[in-house]
Amino acid sequence: MKNPNALKWSDLKTGIFFIFGIGFAAWLGLVIGKNTNLFSSTTTVKILSRDVQGLAENNFVSVSGKKIGTVSKMSFVRSHDSLFVVADLKLKEEYAPLVTKDAKATIKSLGVLGDKYIDIVTGKGPAVKEGDFIPLATETGMANLTASANKAFDKINELLDHLNNGKGMAGKLLTDEQMGKELAETVTSLKNTSAELSTISKKASRGEGLLPKLLNDKSMAKNTTETLEKLNQTASKTESLINKLNNEKGTLGQLSSNPALYNNLSRTLSSLDSLLVDLKSHPKRYVKFSLF
Repeated sequence: MKNPNALKWSDLKTGIFFIFGIGFAAWLGLVIGKNTNLFSSTTTVKILSRDVQGLAENNFVSVSGKKIGTVSKMSFVRSHDSLFVVADLKLKEEYAPLVTKDAKATIKSLGVLGDKYIDIVTGKGPAVKEGDFIPLATETGMANLTASANKAFDKINELLDHLNNGKGMAGKLLTDEQMGKELAETVTSLKNTSAELSTISKKASRGEGLLPKLLNDKSMAKNTTETLEKLNQTASKTESLINKLNNEKGTLGQLSSNPALYNNLSRTLSSLDSLLVDLKSHPKRYVKFSLF
């Protein structure tokens, strides 16, 4: 009689196959999780960086936006007392020749807060080989963007402090009531001036006042021009006369600047006036009539 607790070979085979199936499924899941192709060969190249900006294993690698591989492994290394990260980029064999030795890799982001990936810009050199390093070009990331934002906020805070403390023109406008009042009065004055100019413009457009007549009436404009020319001529003659009076070499200048000449001329005119008066009163003293 057979023992019911005895292990059958068929049951053993089933258990062995079940264990192997679980192991294969786990390995297959690991391969698929790493975004690798089970049946294609790959070429591994490396990049070296001080800061990988959140890049992680299994993130993809692209050329011109098309996926050509994945980040397979990342590890730390030390060089010249500095800590670096080495990232292995596993490229599909069919796309590996696109990556040249003078190619440049850049860590980019899928959107502002998206996952990181490696984008490669190819060059004109020979294709990379297994284990080659390609240079990593820096790109403005969120860290640099955050630093710029912090600097901007610092400047804004400094500006607000100046405003609150009354520094600068804007601060004085906010804290100095007298200056604010004067500015308000200036704005009011400008508004009044603008309103007056608008009124004058409307009157001019309706033909009211002297200005539109000067613009539209040719005869009046001509008379005004002639009058201005005469005034200019009169002003020129007046200026010439004043220059002569100021010039001591001329007679008029001597009369204004030489008192002796003025006094002599005055006495001469007085004597001549007396002579004319006496001549009118006693003409016989000066004129004799004789017929023969």
